[in-house]
Amino acid sequence: MKARRVLFLGFVLLIAVGCAQPATPTRDSGPGGQPAAPRSPRALQTVMRTEPPTLASKPLAAPGISIRHATRILNAELDFLDGKEVARPYLAEALPQLNTDSWKVFPDGRMETRYTLKPNLVWHDGTPLSAEDFAFAYRVYSTPALGTSSLAPIAQMEGILAPDDRTIVIRWRQPYPDAAALKDEFQALPRHILGPTVENEAPDALVNHPYWTWEYVGLGPYKLERWEPGAFIEATAFDRHVLGRPKIDRVVIRFSQDENTNLANLLAGAVDIATDRAIRFEQAMALRREWGTTKGTAILAPGQPRFNMFQFRPEMANPRATLDVRVRRALATTLNRDALNDGVFGGEGAMADTFVLPSIHYSAQLNQAIAKYPFDPRKAEEWMGEAGFTKDRDGLFASSSGERLTINLMVEVGAQNERDLAITENTWRRAGFDIKPQTIAASQLRDLQLRASFPNMYSTATGGGERNALAQFTTGEAARPEGRWAGSNRGAYANADVDRLFDSFSTTLERSERDRQAIELLKIVADQVPSMMLYFNYYVTAHNAAVSGPDPNGFDTLVFWDIHEWELR
Repeated sequence: MKARRVLFLGFVLLIAVGCAQPATPTRDSGPGGQPAAPRSPRALQTVMRTEPPTLASKPLAAPGISIRHATRILNAELDFLDGKEVARPYLAEALPQLNTDSWKVFPDGRMETRYTLKPNLVWHDGTPLSAEDFAFAYRVYSTPALGTSSLAPIAQMEGILAPDDRTIVIRWRQPYPDAAALKDEFQALPRHILGPTVENEAPDALVNHPYWTWEYVGLGPYKLERWEPGAFIEATAFDRHVLGRPKIDRVVIRFSQDENTNLANLLAGAVDIATDRAIRFEQAMALRREWGTTKGTAILAPGQPRFNMFQFRPEMANPRATLDVRVRRALATTLNRDALNDGVFGGEGAMADTFVLPSIHYSAQLNQAIAKYPFDPRKAEEWMGEAGFTKDRDGLFASSSGERLTINLMVEVGAQNERDLAITENTWRRAGFDIKPQTIAASQLRDLQLRASFPNMYSTATGGGERNALAQFTTGEAARPEGRWAGSNRGAYANADVDRLFDSFSTTLERSERDRQAIELLKIVADQVPSMMLYFNYYVTAHNAAVSGPDPNGFDTLVFWDIHEWELR
């Protein structure tokens, strides 16, 4: 019955795909007015989990879920990461080098980095790109009312100058070790489109400007041609892309939260590539069985930390028991990672005790330094006793007055997440914890206030990378109303030593010292348990054999780094 339902849903979507093909756009001219290259026989049909709330690399409000496919094809920044996380010049001719004229460190701790733009760069609408567009972008992002001024790297910048059309000078108020690789954390903004709004209207007018969505103008390999809300985005090859015109002429991005429908459409050939959480590990395994080695590829990259985050705002924590570190430790030591691995990943999961990937170069030192919480219900009962809880006649923890402790757990909807929830809820209940689950839909992931207002625990995932792993425990990343609830520290955990270590990590240029700071920070996190690390979720990108080019070793979302070179047969 389940198989019939999957096939039926796939058939329905297949009909929709066939009946709702976007209109063919008009032909563009190539550089210098020359005819454009011939169009591909058909568009690259792609699917991602949710419709993006914005197409900007650096939006004014966090999207709440990965939308990297949509933002990558439409944007270009000063630099980008290849599949091995190595920074490469993009719009810039070269990246700044420390202790040269391109990267100066001054005696008072301030810095200056300098970029030269490649010649003849233009926006998708044909307007020349200027260094002033980067200076304008800084003025926008550093406006406190817009909610991005406290986030890196904007918070570390002092200002941006444009001595001429191709020269960008970034002045830093402090040492910033990532100054030479800004990636999609900073992008140019088109003055010719947004300038009048910034100069003449209130900040909300800029936030709601259609530029960020259906009137988007970028610099990437593809330009927005059409956006049908709730259905698809169509993008066409940009002839004047800085790295060359893409080989695939059109890309159509559809949105579907049903993982099994997305699987069915991949198998049927209605979708060429699925990405950005459109399918999970379970569907990837099914594809590998069905496709074998000749019909397509399912790329699995364990790079997305998945964890249970605790609420630390006293006014929101209900019950308040999880504000007690002993209760958090008890929950951590009754988290059965082996059961999760078997039930969710068939024993092939990337389970973890901490938030940086095991491949990080200081992994061995970190592994020895941090506290760990192996599965031990007896130890949990000791901690709960110290916190004032004993088991009632049903074997569940209750206070000395007899009031049962019920802990709320908010979980994002999805087959894998719900299987994860069923396993952890069952394990915790047997250990004495009464868990009350709350599921939120994918559409609610854009509601950042909701995601910061959970009562006790929130089971979620975040972007990979060392800096993200550390920053999510700092007060600078705490979600606040004045910052439009942006920030990865949704539970507002606060620890002065963590903030101090992260500030040092963020301003130290010597790598060995940064390693020590990172390890010390993660030791505090392991001891205080502001979050319980579960595993590194697999980021799945699956494509059929008609598509050639996706990097099979690309880390997380970086499989798209060279999409302009992909081919479609």
